[in-house]
Amino acid sequence: MKRITFSAVAGALLLTLISSMHGAQAQAKGDKVVSRDELRACMDSESDLATRRKALEERRGKNNEEAVAIKAEATELSAEQKRAEESSSGMGQRERFERKVRAHNARVKAQQAGTESLQADYEGLNKSLVAHNDKCGGISYSKEDKEAILKEREGKK
Repeated sequence: MKRITFSAVAGALLLTLISSMHGAQAQAKGDKVVSRDELRACMDSESDLATRRKALEERRGKNNEEAVAIKAEATELSAEQKRAEESSSGMGQRERFERKVRAHNARVKAQQAGTESLQADYEGLNKSLVAHNDKCGGISYSKEDKEAILKEREGKK
């Protein structure tokens, strides 16, 4: 008599369960067949999201460059402060240094505001992306509808 081990039975049962769950999910979710107008809206939304993402990435790059420049300026100001403290050349040098510090602090505040704005815009993009995925994820469409929309877009160029 051949013995079947518990692990073999458990493995087979697990595979059966997983495959039946997957089939149930596929049946429950199903692809939503959309009209040409709905497909156009999804394609427009996708294009808009890509444009927004690209613009945000460019802003992020500039913001990062500004942060690096501010850090370098802070290092220079720190060295200048040490020289000013060691020097006894008077008020003129101290006033010049304080003007530079005020300008630097204003630059830091502007960069921080830019960072906060950028972060808010990324959060907005993320929410739009989630909404797009909810609306347009898992859709089905006819090949002819997509080709027609692409031809429309080519005609507008």
